[in-house]
Amino acid sequence: MAVATMQPEQTPQYPAIKPGMMGMYIFLASEVMFFGSLFAMYFYLYGSHIVWPPPPPSTINEFYVAVWPIPVINTIVLLSSGVTCHFAADAIAQDNRRRFFMLQIATIILGLGFEFGQLYEFISAFHRGLNLTANTFASAFFTMTGFHGAHVLGGLILLTLVLFRASRGQFSSRHHVGVAAVTLYWHFVDVVWIFLFAILYVGVALLR
Repeated sequence: MAVATMQPEQTPQYPAIKPGMMGMYIFLASEVMFFGSLFAMYFYLYGSHIVWPPPPPSTINEFYVAVWPIPVINTIVLLSSGVTCHFAADAIAQDNRRRFFMLQIATIILGLGFEFGQLYEFISAFHRGLNLTANTFASAFFTMTGFHGAHVLGGLILLTLVLFRASRGQFSSRHHVGVAAVTLYWHFVDVVWIFLFAILYVGVALLR
């Protein structure tokens, strides 16, 4: 008598999220809450003032007139760095190391350009008497852009670390979680800046 053999039931295999990527997702979730609280603060201040930005508006107007091209250039520079960072990650995933190094270095240079642009803005503001204690708008402006600039600086450190590790052959098409995680963080920094630019520059320009 033939004995029927039971085949083990095949369980579907789902791609597991790498621990490094999971850690980055959790970290970015906390960052979303952090920047969300800053945006909530800004909109609370906006809603609690009849005139926005509050006096002295002449100082703020002088500041925006003096630096108006810089925020636009900074936005283009930072978003361009997001493009080069994305394709750098694609390059290492395809074991195209030469292309990766070129794009990663371009990303770092663009990120530094953004930081220098923001530094110029801050120096220009201070020279016109616009600082953290000038009024509530100035406090919100420097807090939000300052924290974002600090996150960009942190991203530049991570990008440089990834570049150094790649030069030692520690990344390949089979092992590039570190590159993917840092790329995801850099895209997050880009998205946050889009909201900051829309609120602090475009929005204020429409209100003035």
